[in-house]
Amino acid sequence: MSKSIVVKISQTPETLFAKAQQAAIEQGYKLVGDASKGLISGSGVRGSYKFSGSNVLILNIQDKPTLLSWKTVEEKLLSFLAQ
Repeated sequence: MSKSIVVKISQTPETLFAKAQQAAIEQGYKLVGDASKGLISGSGVRGSYKFSGSNVLILNIQDKPTLLSWKTVEEKLLSFLAQ
């Protein structure tokens, strides 16, 4: 089962990507890509992201551990954007 999250952003994709990449690394996740699209993985979570225009980020979560709720996974991934 997969899930998509659409997030409106106020920073440029380049700025947000740089912050998210650092936060992901600090928390043991791997973020491979650039300020247009890429892949994210870690702690059993696997997904992709893409920026749509200059103000929308789309996260597609393809896999997660069975014992983790969707809400927990969403909160973790979105925390990378807040740092």
